[in-house]
Amino acid sequence: MKTYKLFIFSMLLLSACSQKTIYFTQDTRAKIESNKIDLKDVQFYNSHEIILQRNLSFEETKVASGKISIENGEFIEMIILKKLTPGVCESFTNNWLDVSFEKGDNRKLRFILNTEKNYQVSALEWKNSFGKVSYDTLTYYIKPGGEKALLKVEKNNIFSYDKQERVVEGRTISSSK
Repeated sequence: MKTYKLFIFSMLLLSACSQKTIYFTQDTRAKIESNKIDLKDVQFYNSHEIILQRNLSFEETKVASGKISIENGEFIEMIILKKLTPGVCESFTNNWLDVSFEKGDNRKLRFILNTEKNYQVSALEWKNSFGKVSYDTLTYYIKPGGEKALLKVEKNNIFSYDKQERVVEGRTISSSK
């Protein structure tokens, strides 16, 4: 029991001294799932800022829900997910997770397992560093730089689970028969 308490204290000390979030990797996912934790109960974060944008007609500017700006005479709607915006997993398979960073139907981004075993933001297609995505039933483009976004999780959440442990003393043969 003393060893277990020392282990917990060491983990708390290490987590207090180091970064609060870590990258969500395939190994991290395996640890979480092996402890019977549902991925839908894990708090996720994006590692880089993600900006979704689309061009609007004049009529659409009256009903757009994001930030609207004018660039070169065109109306642009932007949805900004700042670095470390919290999100929740809505659905998943072995190779991807759909993570929602705001409430509403179809307001999610897909993160796929990349070659480095991290979950990276995905798009329907990439062209000139812009990623085409379907978001809120509309087509948006991830601005360059957003393609670097990976999923992260709080370090403490991975290790916060109930665990019972006991050390067995062993048995010996009694000398009297």
